[in-house]
Amino acid sequence: MDKREKLFREIVTGVFVLSCVIFFQFFYSDHLFLKEEVVSFNNLPETLAGYLGKPAWLACSLAKILSSAFVPGGGGAFLIAVVLMLEWWASFLVLRKFHIGEMAPMFALFPVVLEWGTYCSPFYHLSSILSLTVTLYVFLGYTLLKKRWLSCLAGFVLLFVVYSLVGSRLFIFVILVLLYEAEIGEKRWFYWALLLIAGTLLPEFLKDWYHLSQEDAYQYPQAWLPAFFPAIMLAFVLVATQFDKVRHLKVSIWSVSVTAGLLVLLLIVSVLSHAA
Repeated sequence: MDKREKLFREIVTGVFVLSCVIFFQFFYSDHLFLKEEVVSFNNLPETLAGYLGKPAWLACSLAKILSSAFVPGGGGAFLIAVVLMLEWWASFLVLRKFHIGEMAPMFALFPVVLEWGTYCSPFYHLSSILSLTVTLYVFLGYTLLKKRWLSCLAGFVLLFVVYSLVGSRLFIFVILVLLYEAEIGEKRWFYWALLLIAGTLLPEFLKDWYHLSQEDAYQYPQAWLPAFFPAIMLAFVLVATQFDKVRHLKVSIWSVSVTAGLLVLLLIVSVLSHAA
């Protein structure tokens, strides 16, 4: 990565974090405290113990721990900005794995901006953001496995791990693995089919273990359709960047302006759709 690309990435990071902090501090600060049901540190162990018998225990536990750190005067806004930035960084690294060019920092903002707007809903919680974020980092770990037999074995093992850690975001892990395998030129059709079938049926097999209904098994930790949209948006971005003109789009006034305009429009529509 040359200095120009690094500078562009730093500018995108700065503008995004500053905008996020300002938005949640001055336009949505009280909302954070009300919907996350903040608990005191004294009651935290008991609350966390309740997550151990359900899928997505890591995402739910992290959300509760972080929300307990919400403090007036900007703490909540800053925390949400940091969490969204972690998701943006993971999305950016994922796009790099798919050899997306100079515009990767801005393309990575599409699922994060949708996450930002959706979080304005009283029905959307921090655990959902963390579910996708953790999934992306687990996937990045998967891409480090270079031996075919090891990656194949890890793929099936990680199905159980991902479902345990983040619940329903298992679906985007499976999609990312399949797209990545195609990206690097692998043609393991049998592995792909088995992984897709196993990933689809796993919540069904584990529903009794976690004492969940079939519907909850596929939607936990949040039974709300828009909660899946940021992950779907990431998959859409990866599909769109399969076109060479999009993948290798250069940073220019035109490309940055158009992409920024689309991001702002997406944010406005998402906020207005979900704000109570």
